Amino acid sequence: FIPWKKLYHQYLMKEDTALGRVEQILQEFSITKEQEGCVLGLIRLVSSMPTGPKVDPTVILQCLGSHPLFPKAQVCVLNKLPDLQSKAGPEKMWATVAVMVLFSDGVGDIQRLLECLRRPCSNLSVVEVTELLYCMATLLFAMRDRSIPITNRIHYNIFYCLYLMENASGSVQPLEEGTVPSHCRQDLCSSGWPDVKLTHEQQRILNHKIEPRQRVKIMAFAGTGKTSTLVKYAEKFPDLKFLYVAFNKAVTEKGKKVFPRNVTCKTFHSLAFGSVGRHYKDKGKLNFSKMSVYSISSLLRHRKGESLFVRGKTVSQTLESFFSSSDEEICEEHTPLWCKNTHGMMQLVSREEKKIIVEEAKEIWHNMKKLDGDAEKRYKMTCDGYLKLWQLSKPQLSGYDAIFVDEAQDCTPAIVDIVLSQKCGIILVGDPHQQIYTFRGAVNTLYSVPHTHVYYLTQSFRFGPEIAYVGATILDVCKGIRNKTLVGG
Repeated sequence: FIPWKKLYHQYLMKEDTALGRVEQILQEFSITKEQEGCVLGLIRLVSSMPTGPKVDPTVILQCLGSHPLFPKAQVCVLNKLPDLQSKAGPEKMWATVAVMVLFSDGVGDIQRLLECLRRPCSNLSVVEVTELLYCMATLLFAMRDRSIPITNRIHYNIFYCLYLMENASGSVQPLEEGTVPSHCRQDLCSSGWPDVKLTHEQQRILNHKIEPRQRVKIMAFAGTGKTSTLVKYAEKFPDLKFLYVAFNKAVTEKGKKVFPRNVTCKTFHSLAFGSVGRHYKDKGKLNFSKMSVYSISSLLRHRKGESLFVRGKTVSQTLESFFSSSDEEICEEHTPLWCKNTHGMMQLVSREEKKIIVEEAKEIWHNMKKLDGDAEKRYKMTCDGYLKLWQLSKPQLSGYDAIFVDEAQDCTPAIVDIVLSQKCGIILVGDPHQQIYTFRGAVNTLYSVPHTHVYYLTQSFRFGPEIAYVGATILDVCKGIRNKTLVGG
C-alpha cells in the first residue's frame, strides 16, 4: 500500500533492488544529468500517480487556490506541460502539487500545502499525500546522488514535513500501579511524569527495558533531549537502580536535581577517588591538577646536550597518553611521534629517545604510586593517575542494574575499559559529532564500541528547520552523514 515509502527507505539503505528500480525510473522519465529540463520528467512522473475513485481533481485544485504558490505553479504547468491541460484525470492536479513543492522556499510552504490538501473538501487520503512526498523525496535524493544540479533544500523540506506528519509526540504510559513500589510511585507523581510528551524516538528508547550485559547506544544530535530521555527512562523503570556517570562535576550536580531517587549521579573521577584517590589525599600525595612540565623536568636526571624542558614535555605527554589508555604498562606507543627541540622546531622522536622517555616515565609513575615515604611526596598522584590505578584494579560497580554513560563520545580507552567490564546493562549516550576531548586521548565510543541495540535522537529542540537544515547540510557535505537527518523542533 505504500510502495514509494518502502522504496525511499530501501534506497537510503542502498539495497540493490531499490537502486535498480530507481535507476530504471530515472531513465524512463529522462531524469538524467545530460537531459536538459530533467525536472520536468520528475513532474511528469508525479502526475502519473493514481488516486482513489472518489477524488475530484477540480475540487483539489480549488482547495489549493488559497496557497500563495498556487498561481505561480498553475502558470508553470500551463507553459511547460501544456499537454496535461486536456487530460480529465488527476495529472494536472498532481503536477500542480509537485511544482508547488519544488517552488517551496522552506518547510512552511509545504506545511501550508498539506493543510490545503487536508481540508474537509479534499478527498485525498493521508496515504496518497505521503506517497506523493515520498515519490519526490526518492527521486530528489537520487538526482543528487547523480550530481544533477538541484538544491538539496527541497528534499530536506519534504523530509522534515514527512517526519512531523509521521512522528507526532505521544505521552508515556506509566506502569500499572500494582507493578510499581509505593516509594517509587511518589517519585513519579512529584515529577509530573504522566503528562510529559516525548518524541517517537524517545518513546522507542523507553520501550526497551535494559537487561544485564546489554550495550545500548543512543546516538543523539545536539539538543535532542539526551538527558531528559535518561530521566524519563529511569522514571519508567523505578524498580531498577541506575548509575549516571559523566565527566563534568557540574553536569552530575545538575543530574542530582533532575533524576529520580533510583539514580546515583557520579563523575568517573569521583568514583575513582572513593576507591583509590582518597588514600593519596590522606597521605598528602594528591595533586588535583596535572603535573606541570616544569615539575616533571625537576625530577629528571641531567643529560649532556639535552634540554630538561624538552624532555619533561615528552615525558609528560607519555604519562598522559598512558593514563588515558587501557594499557597496563607504559610502552613506546605512548610516547609522542614529534617534539619541539630547543630551537622551537618540530622533529621526529628517535627510537633511542623513545626508550629513554619510557624508562623515565616508568620511574616517575612508580614513585607516584608509592604511598609511603616522605621523600617521595614530590611525586604526587594526579586525578588522571588515580583514575588509571582504578581502571587497572578492574573495578566492579555492584548494586546497579544499568549504567548511563553521558557524553560517551568523549570516553578515554581507560574509561571504556571500566565501563565494558561491568556485568550490568550499559547505556551509552552522546553525539558522535560533538567530540571535543581528543586532545586528552578520548575515542569516539559511539563508533568504536560494539552494541546490542542502537537508537537515534534526531529532533532537536534548540532550533527550528532553518538552522537544522544548515546543520544537516554541513554533516552531509563535510562528514557524509545521510542515513540520519537532523530535524529542528
